[in-house]
This record gives sequence, structure tokens and C-alpha cells, in this order.
Amino acid sequence: MENKVVVHMKDGKIHKGVTQDFLASREALHLLPAEGGGVPMRIRLEEMKALFYVKDYMGNRDFVARRQFAEAKKAGRRAILTFTDGETMWGTLADSEEKAAGFFFFPVDEEDNNIRIFVMRSSLKEMRLVP
Repeated sequence: MENKVVVHMKDGKIHKGVTQDFLASREALHLLPAEGGGVPMRIRLEEMKALFYVKDYMGNRDFVARRQFAEAKKAGRRAILTFTDGETMWGTLADSEEKAAGFFFFPVDEEDNNIRIFVMRSSLKEMRLVP
């Protein structure tokens, strides 16, 4: 199944496209660029900040995600992530092994353009679990 994704790299680059072969246990994924197709790119997971599964590529630059858990209906452990680049996200964690290189994260705000996010642990400055 094709997944519409936006890949944020640790070096600040952003790639948009579709992927069919992402697995957290693999070293890389292949991304077919969104604009005009072309040749698939090979993206090494260790170079990623995060892989965003999105509703659409445009998003909404004016959107401000809700930052509270009281109304959140998603299951999972509540957490606030702070990336090494200063970005902060509120959401819930999917179950994962602590030794794994990454994990899935679900934004708390259902209006967010991001459906789910695969976060590389090495791109985090802090993960604060919220009771």
C-alpha cells in the first residue's frame, strides 16, 4: 500500500512523496517524489529526524496544534517530544521496544495534517511522559 509521507531529515532537508517499503527494522526506505514522479530516492533511516504520514502535502502553515491531553481520545502513553532542532509535539506513543531506533507517535490534535509519525530516537532531545 502506498503511503503519502513527508520525510524530515536531521540536516533540515524535507522530502515529499510516497513509499511502499518502510519497515522500522530496515536500514532504508524508498521514496517516490511527489512532484512529477521520477526516480525513487533511497533514504537511510539513521539520517531521518522523522517520517510523517500525512493527509496531504500542502498542510496548513497557519494551523496551531492543540497542546492539551484532556480532550485527547487516542489510546497510548501520553508524551511531549522535543526534537534536537527545538520542535515540540504533543501526542501518544505506540508500544515499542526501548532499544528500537524509532517508534510511532500519534498527534493529540485530530485536525493535524499528520496522521502518524515515525520518530527516530536519535533526533530527540527529550521525551517527557505525561500521566
